Amino acid sequence: MSENRSALIASLLLFGCVISSALPAAPGGTEECWTSPLYPPAESPRVFLTLSPLAKSLPGGNSQQRQIELNWHGNGAASQPGDWIGLYEHDPTNNPTLPLRQIAVATGKNSGYHKTDVQFGFPAVDRHLFTGDSSCLGFWIGYVRNGVTVSSNCIKLRPSWMWQNREKLGSVPLYQLFLPGTHNSGSYRPYNGHSSDTVFMRYLICQDEDIFHSLSYGIRYLDVRVGYYPERDDKFWLNHNYARVNPLRFLIEDLKNFLEVTREIVILDFHRFPVGFSQNTLRNRETHDRLVKLLSDKLGDYMVPSSFGPMTTMNDLWAINRTLIIVYADDWTRSSHPFLWPSIPQEWGDKRNVDDLYRYLSVIDHKRFDSDYFWAAMAELTPSTMDVLFRPNDGLRKLADNVARNVTTWYRDLWWKTTSIAAVDFFHSTDIIDVAIDASLKRARCSSVVPTTLSSATTIQQTAAEERSTATDRRRFYLGPRNLDFAESTSETTPISLDTTSPSPRITARRRRPKNNTTAIVAPNLPVITTTNLN
Repeated sequence: MSENRSALIASLLLFGCVISSALPAAPGGTEECWTSPLYPPAESPRVFLTLSPLAKSLPGGNSQQRQIELNWHGNGAASQPGDWIGLYEHDPTNNPTLPLRQIAVATGKNSGYHKTDVQFGFPAVDRHLFTGDSSCLGFWIGYVRNGVTVSSNCIKLRPSWMWQNREKLGSVPLYQLFLPGTHNSGSYRPYNGHSSDTVFMRYLICQDEDIFHSLSYGIRYLDVRVGYYPERDDKFWLNHNYARVNPLRFLIEDLKNFLEVTREIVILDFHRFPVGFSQNTLRNRETHDRLVKLLSDKLGDYMVPSSFGPMTTMNDLWAINRTLIIVYADDWTRSSHPFLWPSIPQEWGDKRNVDDLYRYLSVIDHKRFDSDYFWAAMAELTPSTMDVLFRPNDGLRKLADNVARNVTTWYRDLWWKTTSIAAVDFFHSTDIIDVAIDASLKRARCSSVVPTTLSSATTIQQTAAEERSTATDRRRFYLGPRNLDFAESTSETTPISLDTTSPSPRITARRRRPKNNTTAIVAPNLPVITTTNLN
């Protein structure tokens, strides 16, 4: 009896140790930090702009697309009588007069959404002007109370958000960042009137920005599917399943143009090969070899060896001047090419409606809570064959519009602590880029990872030694309770000077994250947004 009692007490003590270790307190990272919202309660709502993915043809050969949407989130602050929101062509911070559009905010409502009739267009981006982060592109939103702008934001470029936040994020393992991504990144095309209004095109196109502009706005994960067409001049194409959309050459050119002038880390995921790659044949291997040779010839100077592993940091990659991670889904090909990384699990729910997608992603977030590799939540709705047959006038733009505001809410309020990558359709319709950046910053702040500058990351061996010595503390990075608004700006305007001639050193150590055996706690569910105006 006494032996059983002693065993029970020992078990309870061990259980208590396990539970207490799940939420450790550490200098610079406390339980309170992890349990607080991504954007802490404030006296004024947070505001942001999105672009509607919907598009249609107008009389006279014109089209309507990329209408600017006003969004506000109360952060616990209810609106007051007389509050209003304006869309501006100037920064309203010190001058809230002359708005392009103005809407009243219902008293007591702290969140909402309004689609305007103002179209954003496709502004050209000059890569040689990438001297800083957060460059506004001509439209601002302002929340006005008693004649004073209490909150503002803009449509902006984020071409160098990783480098600009290097002192906060440079020493964080890559897989512990929250990376914003696009689903079917190569299936892009702007709306072009009646030629885009066929059933085929409505269910084909997933993005309206090319690769260069997607990266310039802040996307860092690209999900592509490649087809091989030996009879064509461009033999490799970016596909949406079995349909050709754009030549792979376009992606390579855009990616190279971006990497040449930034120090951003980009993950390029070759997820599927739906056309021209016969399975388990000599021809299949030869086709893969041709594709890998093309990638090596055009992008080899930027490719990171897979031996670095997901525990590597941005400081490590900046030290060797290589910033492109190519993920490749064919095991045989990957085994013979050291610059190809293992497949990233894509959690794709194949869901038709918002409620089902939410339930699926919620389960996946719990399942992947302690993953020690990258993983991608495919946060988009998927049409069925019946949808194509019986809803020919809908399409992927309509599905993106149905879920976009929910996606922003889920990752802002629930899953910012745990998600590795979130890939969406028509990314401008969400706030996923800013949410991912701010979540990465807050994770770093809440964890016990000690920020180090690029100059302190001298060798891979030193970084690996530091990783081993702080392995227990670094585990805490992902173990905060599950459920950013920094007072200081993280933007900088220091010009970037790049040296693209540095060779990659031989990598002698593969780095792994210690396995976590603690139990994660799932945050309570949020209600799903089902209306287009929360007022």
